[in-house]
Amino acid sequence: MKRTHCAAIDLGATSGRVIVGSYDDDGLELTEIRRFPNAFHTLGKHAYWDLGGFYSEVKAGLAEAKRLFPDLASCGVDTWGVDYVMLDRNGRLAFPTHAYRDQRTEPLLKKIKSTGQDRALYDWTGIPAINYNTGLQLAETVTAFPHLKEVVDRVLFLPDYFNYLLCGAMANEVSIASTGQLLDLKGVAFSSEALEYFGIPQSWFEGPTKAGRRLGKIKDIPELDGVEVILAPGHDTSCAFEAIPQTGKSMLISAGTWLLTGGLTEKPATGDEAYTLGVSNERDGLGGFRPNKILLGLWLLEQTLPSFDKRPESAAEWSSLIEAAEEESPAEVCIDTTDQTLFNPANMRAAIDANLKRQKAKPPETLPGYTRLICDSLGRSVAATAEKFARMTGTEFDSISIVGGGSKNRLLCQRIADFSGWPVSSYSLEGTAVGNIGYQLLGLGRVPSLEVFRQTIARKLNSQTYQPRA
Repeated sequence: MKRTHCAAIDLGATSGRVIVGSYDDDGLELTEIRRFPNAFHTLGKHAYWDLGGFYSEVKAGLAEAKRLFPDLASCGVDTWGVDYVMLDRNGRLAFPTHAYRDQRTEPLLKKIKSTGQDRALYDWTGIPAINYNTGLQLAETVTAFPHLKEVVDRVLFLPDYFNYLLCGAMANEVSIASTGQLLDLKGVAFSSEALEYFGIPQSWFEGPTKAGRRLGKIKDIPELDGVEVILAPGHDTSCAFEAIPQTGKSMLISAGTWLLTGGLTEKPATGDEAYTLGVSNERDGLGGFRPNKILLGLWLLEQTLPSFDKRPESAAEWSSLIEAAEEESPAEVCIDTTDQTLFNPANMRAAIDANLKRQKAKPPETLPGYTRLICDSLGRSVAATAEKFARMTGTEFDSISIVGGGSKNRLLCQRIADFSGWPVSSYSLEGTAVGNIGYQLLGLGRVPSLEVFRQTIARKLNSQTYQPRA
């Protein structure tokens, strides 16, 4: 098979990058073309995204990709969730684009929760009420600026908007749409109940559309002539989850600062337990369910390190720390990872010590001791969540697949296996870019299915499997 070159435009909330994937029967080779910093800007009391700056970087990255790979076939865009643009009937920005960390929605969120209406929203959409949800953001905006209902014609999520800028086609992609608490849990459509509740005109959204659709060729950028825009899963988490090779029925983990734990399931996680746990029933690029829960991750260790004289810097030093932690005895009492005081304390070591003392347990004295405690606690946290997911979705999981920086932590992987009783396979994988590229290849007809794509790339992936120990 001739090599096919596709560009993944992966925009994160702190950095963005353009990566070219070169695919043939032997697998996928990635080339990072451009990486650039990203941040929202505060104006007065509110936070906004610099859309023009984003788009300039995207065009520069694509131009360089085309120069290095003259037969570049396509590109696709993914970003973080929930944020959006409001456009008039001519496709012009009708309102500045807020960043999700803006706190303007807090009064509305408190009202929703105090009246118990968050449960109705959860039953309609499968998404918990969180201050950054698209529905809350739009509700606050149309309340503050009611005239916008006379001006706005369409709302596009950020990856949808960049697709529109590139090729002129408007489409609300399903995975990114699912992050906003606006999709109907019982189908693949926008929820009329949620839109009405938030006071959002139903005409502002269309679809949603499944990923893999060919939107058209790039317009008005001569140096990118012939490059086609393919609808990738707009949500970066969906891209990452869908890139993970699966053996049997795998629970999926994207491990880093946070442990994003979930799966690709036939049914959503619903009912009292799902609502209490705060499960987000997001969608994959084809509209299937991707329930997940954000758990505390290696943030615990990262924020503990400043309490010690020297932190690991090199891969060898990190390996040495993990080896020392493996020599420590298993934690007799684990951290309660649901403790809100651990989310962003001024001193993480002190917060962990207080957590343990409330359980009448003695804190560790060394960095390897804390590392062992944290890995044990995260392993138990994942196992408890996996058990609940299996019950809530009626899915018989039999293994766990893990990607991200935490997949390199052999102690964490082993303790997840030990606590869950399932084998854990860790993969060295640029998940977000790979998932984005996989859908482009699907849209171009170069792969018959995502499963074939995953099987092909898995042959060259570095992986390790950890078996549960008694």
